Amino acid sequence: MKIVVVDDEPTIVLMCRRVLESQGHTVSGFTNVHAALSQLETEAVDLLVVDYKMPELNGLEFVQRAWALRPGLRVVMITAHGTREVMGRASDSGVQSIVLPSVHADGAGQGRGRRRRTDRHSPPD
Repeated sequence: MKIVVVDDEPTIVLMCRRVLESQGHTVSGFTNVHAALSQLETEAVDLLVVDYKMPELNGLEFVQRAWALRPGLRVVMITAHGTREVMGRASDSGVQSIVLPSVHADGAGQGRGRRRRTDRHSPPD
């Protein structure tokens, strides 16, 4: 599977790349939203993993631009800012899954992230 990871935190991008590549996936990681959009413009991918809170565009704005380039692209959003409003907006926009990490790039927190499926028709984990 070809996966694009977009997060303004280089540590998160590296961690995602390592985990996904260890599972046999081909992963491109970006800390710059414009570079990521350029890649999506020229190369088909199977999955987009994107942070919600980024300085230039928030994750939902980025996803809308990505879908304009690649309609139907599957999306997993990562956010430590998983308020009901953010999660509702992501779900309403068509984001398939939201990951709420309990471990941050600075090492704070512990345990594994929680995942919420937003696609009501998907089978449970």
